[in-house]
Amino acid sequence: MISYNKFIKLIQTQLLDPIFVGSVGFTPNWSTKTKNFKFISTNQGNNGFCVWWHEEPINTEDFSNLLENNNCNIVNPHMFNLLKNHPILCENLFDVNILLFANSEISRCKKQNLKKTSMQDWYFFFHGFAALDWYRSFKYFKFKNKITKVFICLNHILKNKRSYRLYLLSQLTEKNLVQAGYVSAPLLDQKVIKYELGNVNSYLSKQAKKHILENLYKNACALTLDHQSDFGKASADIISEEFACGALWHIVTETVFFDNKLHLTEKIFKPIVLQRPFILVGAAGNLQYLKRYGFRTFDRWIDESYDQIEDNDLRLEKIVEQIDILCKLSLDELEQMYASMSEILAYNYDHFYGKFKEIIIDEMLDNFKKCIHLYNKDKSDRFRIPESNLDYQEIKNVLML
Repeated sequence: MISYNKFIKLIQTQLLDPIFVGSVGFTPNWSTKTKNFKFISTNQGNNGFCVWWHEEPINTEDFSNLLENNNCNIVNPHMFNLLKNHPILCENLFDVNILLFANSEISRCKKQNLKKTSMQDWYFFFHGFAALDWYRSFKYFKFKNKITKVFICLNHILKNKRSYRLYLLSQLTEKNLVQAGYVSAPLLDQKVIKYELGNVNSYLSKQAKKHILENLYKNACALTLDHQSDFGKASADIISEEFACGALWHIVTETVFFDNKLHLTEKIFKPIVLQRPFILVGAAGNLQYLKRYGFRTFDRWIDESYDQIEDNDLRLEKIVEQIDILCKLSLDELEQMYASMSEILAYNYDHFYGKFKEIIIDEMLDNFKKCIHLYNKDKSDRFRIPESNLDYQEIKNVLML
């Protein structure tokens, strides 16, 4: 599998260079600030540009700033003519002028923002590709640790759009469930809680803030498991087997929770490569979103209706309710549960290292074709993207390596 760090370069050389489309995006790619938006290819985009916003969730503020700010690190002012959608200027200067928006989420926010531009929506599951790279070595290992805890729940960032994790920790604390699991929150302290409770733009409800103040604030302190300090490398690795495999259920606290969007990261694939069941703490509908890629979940053992609950507080409370039920089981009952779900665990593992790659490659190429066909529709040869330069089957073969 192509390296995560070389992903855009590969797509550039295989898909974009042959049709003379350049690339612009955020460097570093985890930032969505205008000052970090620049050219990321040597191809100057004679036929247009691909705008990469593939790793982080799309937000309206940064998107609007990108359209309005002419002072970012892009030397070619034509890029902003494209982004600002000045068709008369563009059509007079260039015969072919496509603008692709490469992204990894499905949301109303994205659709509304793209309406402001002439960009075409090129969606693909980037974090699926990243996970295949990051976890490629784990297929050579067998993790068989004896179950010592009911669950594991890892939490890093706790502010702003990740502040729901404070409410989760507060719920676990109130119900005395922390001791039943391996719980990590190395940044937890009273200072971070004060910040979020006093933040007038907080995504937390008044009810959630009150609960956090009453149940989490007084004894708030860092919760650590393996004392991992290099969090930048945490996504590409799996916490010590003692914790990751000693726990049965993985409580996956995803990047997106408050926003109404379908967006998953590498986090959801950690329990899959470890062959462990999971509960997804994310935005409504994301468990079903995962199923669309062929994975199976665990509604035989827990109530997964939480995935359909749009109210953020109620969805999280429903999740904690399931954890509470699981925590009432003995270790012998958990072992029996683990044995009973072995078929699904093995299927998900095999699917991740097998058919999943082809599914997301086909999706990416199919959606790219749709963008090209839509652009070329009703245009004469002079004004069309030269799609004949692309051998899609050969490109797929390269991506499948």
